[in-house]
Amino acid sequence: MKQPAEFSDAVGTGKMMQRIRSRRDWARHTRLLWLILLPIPFLLRSLLTDAPEWVEQVYIQRFFPVWSQPFRIFSNSIPFSVTELAVILLPVSLIIWLAAARRAVRKHQGHPFFRRSLGVLGWIAAIAAWQFMLLHGIAYTREPVSRSFNLPTRARAAEEVAQTLAWTARQAESARAACLEDEAGVFTLQKSLRDTLDAAGAGYLAAGQDWPLLQIAPPARPKPVLLSHYWSYTGITGLYNPLWVEANVNIDQPAYLLPAAASHEIAHTLGFAREDEAGFVSFLTGITHPDPDFRYSSYADATIRLLNCLAAVDLDLYRATVPLVSDGVWRDIAAANDYWQQFEGPVQETSSTINDAYLKANLQTDGVHSYGRMVDLLLAWYEKNQTQKTLPEALPTP
Repeated sequence: MKQPAEFSDAVGTGKMMQRIRSRRDWARHTRLLWLILLPIPFLLRSLLTDAPEWVEQVYIQRFFPVWSQPFRIFSNSIPFSVTELAVILLPVSLIIWLAAARRAVRKHQGHPFFRRSLGVLGWIAAIAAWQFMLLHGIAYTREPVSRSFNLPTRARAAEEVAQTLAWTARQAESARAACLEDEAGVFTLQKSLRDTLDAAGAGYLAAGQDWPLLQIAPPARPKPVLLSHYWSYTGITGLYNPLWVEANVNIDQPAYLLPAAASHEIAHTLGFAREDEAGFVSFLTGITHPDPDFRYSSYADATIRLLNCLAAVDLDLYRATVPLVSDGVWRDIAAANDYWQQFEGPVQETSSTINDAYLKANLQTDGVHSYGRMVDLLLAWYEKNQTQKTLPEALPTP
């Protein structure tokens, strides 16, 4: 017997209303689920701090390459910085939200509007926390590079620092001879900015032959930040965004610093979270790079770090070693100092404070000073790989 059309419509309407009520009940019950999900990744990392071997062998070498791959493909396929676009759109989004909030208050719907906004913000925070931890945060608990690369660090005499400095200074001078200068005698890139950034991954392919951990995933494509001049007020030369595995580079910085900065950010995309270790990986990939610009950038960066280290521990030996650094390298250093001095001020101080707090919150207890620990790895690498191959010239007597 055929049912009346009115009865069929009523049944259909009833089922639809039941589905709507079911969805509302589910949304009501899960509205605050983000409160539970948000702290879990932080608790997970705390548990993993006591299992660096497991993190290295399972998380870094198995999970990380697979989980990061789709985000890496997405990031590499876009020629501009998605992070920069997000920063630009953030105030626009805030203005739109404020306009919507004002309209909701006028219509006496402020309470449900702010409740929904809190829920959306909570879910964004929870998802971002999980993504950050899975693609960066947990990497802070991996084995130190000194162990995974078999480069044990130790306290060293100032003479060892000076010996390594003499070698890097000579290598920097040699690499610079194959580079270009501008009319002021300051280093300039041989390739276009875009081509230089795109070539950064070649160093990882070369260094990966000797250091397999550098080949766990394809190198990311560094992105130029168009507003880099204003970014320089923070004193930051590069930024890794783990939310979509994106390496961002300050392209306004002095040219000789740019290749090393690009390589540094790529290191973060491969799971080298600690700043000193990312700096050391940048050095390894730079000196094996087929492009002399990258080789010079890495040797010059290492030379500057060693100069600062030696000046801090033995000023007389520092003064005696300084003449080993070529005039060309000093011109580049002077130009870089002039560049960064114009941005000194409260913005840079605030940025340094925030960066220090971020590093300490991520298990780097010495904060911004952790960047200096790259010298320990550099000295260990030099002792193991270069001392027996090419001894530097005799050091001058202080």
